Amino acid sequence: RTARIHFLGRRHLGRRVPVRLSPLSMGQLVGIVVTLASLAVTSGVAYSPEGLQRRLDKAKRPTSWQKRLDKALLDVDKNPQQRIRLLQKVAGDGKKIVSDVRVAAAEVQEKGIGKGHPLLLDLLFPDGTTARSDLEGLVALRKQLPELTKGLAPPTVEQLRAAAPAAPIDPTRVARALADLAGDERKQRELLQEAKNALRSTPKGLETPKYRVLRSWRAGPGALDGVVELRSYPPFTVARKGMGGAGFGAVEGGGAGFNALASYLFGDNADGAAMAMTTPVGIDVSGGGAASSMSFVLPRDAARAPPRPNADGGVTLDEVPARIVAVKAFAGVVTDGEVRRQRDALEAAIETDGGTAPVEAGAFSVLQYNAPYAIPWRRRNELAIVVSEVVAEEEAASAGEAAAGDAEAAPAGEAAGEREGREGVSSWYDTGVRL
Repeated sequence: RTARIHFLGRRHLGRRVPVRLSPLSMGQLVGIVVTLASLAVTSGVAYSPEGLQRRLDKAKRPTSWQKRLDKALLDVDKNPQQRIRLLQKVAGDGKKIVSDVRVAAAEVQEKGIGKGHPLLLDLLFPDGTTARSDLEGLVALRKQLPELTKGLAPPTVEQLRAAAPAAPIDPTRVARALADLAGDERKQRELLQEAKNALRSTPKGLETPKYRVLRSWRAGPGALDGVVELRSYPPFTVARKGMGGAGFGAVEGGGAGFNALASYLFGDNADGAAMAMTTPVGIDVSGGGAASSMSFVLPRDAARAPPRPNADGGVTLDEVPARIVAVKAFAGVVTDGEVRRQRDALEAAIETDGGTAPVEAGAFSVLQYNAPYAIPWRRRNELAIVVSEVVAEEEAASAGEAAAGDAEAAPAGEAAGEREGREGVSSWYDTGVRL
């Protein structure tokens, strides 16, 4: 009684004391939800489809208790004061929390975990939350890790010898580096940023190509099937290195390509100019998997006049034209099997949607955004396919009739070139391009 701590006010015996809240693990978060569900009385829970949809729509709002609780517990960029304010707002939604947990628990009780878990996930862990991404990543790792370790072999003596440092570590140099770090606030901030990037899905402080999301749709009927985004990219410049592999095997064997491109970016080029690291690292596979290459995006300020690659380095510079890309994100590690699954899922989603079609059959790209030390289930990977808009037969027929009508109505002396600017368009996308 004498040592009361007013948690929300942060007072202890009349003195203000700091309250440290660290992000909870997925196990702790799931444990909280399970505990709430076990305390909920599920009998007599009734809801209409319209009411259920309203609940799901509210869960996706930035101000929902789900989003606030997720940020308070799992967002590495929130400080203790921000976490406390978020938890205060969550505490004010106690009735909503109990009601939503009861609905989710009733769904699982009625339909079983197999058919009831989609509603539980969408209601308690909506898309856009770190918890939802973590769940998707952990599920993906169940298949990825066995695939990753299957082809591993113990290192040979020669490999161990080659990996050993050529000279012993100098303790004096290490001590000097630590002393420099202790007195350099900029380096400390950069080190803290790198440490946080290990916990972020999308790292901060790295330049990435700009794009605009045109629309999105579900990649499949399952709760963890993910979303497909249709993106519009403006032109950008990349440094490219051929990998010499075929098919999916080239996706995992890109160590030599990565080292060559990183060396070029960091100053090993004909001009000796160093550039900042960018993201993502792309692996492009042509149709049929006949050839593949790895690419780094050049910083925008260097893309206007990029440094010349060394003649013997195998690095080339390419300008990627403006294009429309269908993208499906996936977490975890990139394996041949995972790339195959994601490619099949994206191609099926594109076909089901019907609004776009691949420009080159069998061609795709794998984009990786994170450093090697990022925790696996939060790694951001994407499978991308360049697409074009599909024109429906009815639209094409209408456009053809309109064009024919314009041609008939044109004055006899009007040249064909003068009619080009007002020809009928074949789709809404074509209209936008012409404008």
